[in-house]
Amino acid sequence: MLLSSHMPDLASFEVLLAIAKTGSLGAAAREVGLTQQAVSARLASMEAQTGVQLAVRTARGSQLTPGGLVVAEWAARLLDVAHHVDTGLASLRTQRRQQTKVAASQTIAEQLMPRWLVSLQAAATRLGVTAPNVILTATNSEHAIAAVRDGSVELGFIESPGVPRGLRSRVVGHDELVVIVPPDHKWARMSRALGAAELAQTSLVTREHGSGTRDSLTAALCQAVGEEVQQPSPALELSSSAAVRAAVLAGAGPA
Repeated sequence: MLLSSHMPDLASFEVLLAIAKTGSLGAAAREVGLTQQAVSARLASMEAQTGVQLAVRTARGSQLTPGGLVVAEWAARLLDVAHHVDTGLASLRTQRRQQTKVAASQTIAEQLMPRWLVSLQAAATRLGVTAPNVILTATNSEHAIAAVRDGSVELGFIESPGVPRGLRSRVVGHDELVVIVPPDHKWARMSRALGAAELAQTSLVTREHGSGTRDSLTAALCQAVGEEVQQPSPALELSSSAAVRAAVLAGAGPA
């Protein structure tokens, strides 16, 4: 339900209650931190907006009219509710500052976030402050980016090779991708370096689509052997680096 144009704002109601309390425009001005001229103008504007005479000026100060007394009673109840809302909003802001929602790619969540969270707690203890409660969601880089975009998390950590458009980002570390194979794989006995072309033509155990690790590998191979490279279908697609390592140890192939 929309309010009519005759409804004053909360600041005007505060001025009216200050006049009712002090009985003087000058004293009311001191009460609300305005000049007497500003209070007089606010009262006149409020009377014009409502269409109701709210106060009369006398030799002994300013007194509310019968209509002004009724409006002041309503205003007191309205401002009481407004103060409750204001306090509640402040509480929600405090809770938000004390709690941070984070989405991190699987590898970062598994390998780096535990150490980072311990460091965060230690730093807060040294400074004598309370560290925020971090609610961590482990996902892949694509989903972490989407979570930041839709506002379901405040912060995301990804491993994608490119910078997401429309989001602020900062590089916080660098990783190196290495090839791993089962102990009995032919590559384990190679005396020469494995070439990018041979790697690109091999069916690998990989992470799932949307993984920053997989996207980084694809980008590196395209840069090394050309955009036209056609990689074979993966031997397996798995949702975490730990699962990839386990599959390689089980003999599923290189990764």
